[in-house]
Amino acid sequence: MLPSNLFALLSVATTFTLSNALPAPQSLPELHYAQIGERRLNNEHLSTRATKTEYVAYAVAGINQMMTWYDAATGLWQEAWWPSANVVTMLANFHQYFPDMAKGITDQVFTTTFAVAEKTFPGFLNGFYDDELWWVLAWIQVYDVTNDEKYLDKAAAIFEDSKNAWGATPCGGLWYVLLQSYNKSILTLSRWDKAHTQIGAVENELYLSAAAKLANRRPNTPSGGYYFNEALKAYEWFISSGLINSDNVINNGLNIATCQNDGSYVFSYNQGILLSGLAELTWSTGDSKYNDLANTIALAAMKNLTNAAGILTDPCDRGCNSDTEQFKGVFGRAIQFLVNRATVLDDATRATYVNFLKVNADSIWAYDQVDNQLGLVWSGPKGTASIQTQSSALDAIVGAACVS
Repeated sequence: MLPSNLFALLSVATTFTLSNALPAPQSLPELHYAQIGERRLNNEHLSTRATKTEYVAYAVAGINQMMTWYDAATGLWQEAWWPSANVVTMLANFHQYFPDMAKGITDQVFTTTFAVAEKTFPGFLNGFYDDELWWVLAWIQVYDVTNDEKYLDKAAAIFEDSKNAWGATPCGGLWYVLLQSYNKSILTLSRWDKAHTQIGAVENELYLSAAAKLANRRPNTPSGGYYFNEALKAYEWFISSGLINSDNVINNGLNIATCQNDGSYVFSYNQGILLSGLAELTWSTGDSKYNDLANTIALAAMKNLTNAAGILTDPCDRGCNSDTEQFKGVFGRAIQFLVNRATVLDDATRATYVNFLKVNADSIWAYDQVDNQLGLVWSGPKGTASIQTQSSALDAIVGAACVS
């Protein structure tokens, strides 16, 4: 539970200011966020879109509900480790566009989680490279909205663990997990394996995006090109790995015996993780090929992973484990990043992305929401809500607010 001195509902605001890199500020009428309840759409084709004001209201109501699951003693939500990094990223994203509405929570959550979450894993290092890199991305996003160097320092320090391990597998890239013995009992998550048996897409995509983001924020620290070279190395490895299949979507990993695409699941988060990193590579180089690849993967994922109504689905919507409940939001957040930050985006593709976010946010609130709790299947009906399902759905809702 959240102590009363830390629990603060997101505040009502009539105006907000944004950074120069983001869309111009607009005014919003006074909103009332407590338990705003259901919104049913007019027809099965989801043709009725919410307004920007409504998306913001949905986001705030969902975040207020989510904060009842926050433990200020650990800095985590429901003791979920890497999903809490994604929560921090989602909150920082919302803060970037709507700071006056977010800061009632984010001003305290950022500092609290930064200070105490390391009690769970010192240095945010636990031997799972993907877990560590989620925290790298989280603290980079917090740095972007606070300009506080301590967050970027932490992101850079965490990154070194993965950097030191790059290329150690027989296929190159990163192992899924460091081979060592440590206590994972504190986590409530069900993980894959703890030995060197998997080379996954996830950790290698995270590495690429983390390196690209660090490169654009510290181009000459600790030396010129230190992170940029890592990002390029990861990009070259990834596009040569075979992980991107003939449908332009990404499978889950490589066969360790053959170093070939294992043909396994096409998870939604694997389609989203590297999109912002690719866009940032175009920022730093001026070469459109990176952002073009991001658009190719994003559009292919929408083609292959949405239902007839355009609602994002995932192989684990049938229920796998608590990890997979986080997946769809990662893709939604990445699409919002492309809409607002990509430099290579034609009008038709932008419109496709904006429509995708709005359609999914509308469906979540109409069919996957009860008492501001958000479930796993975005087309409904709502099942059990968790911090993973809540923050994942909020990524889509926040995304819709940010592009409206």
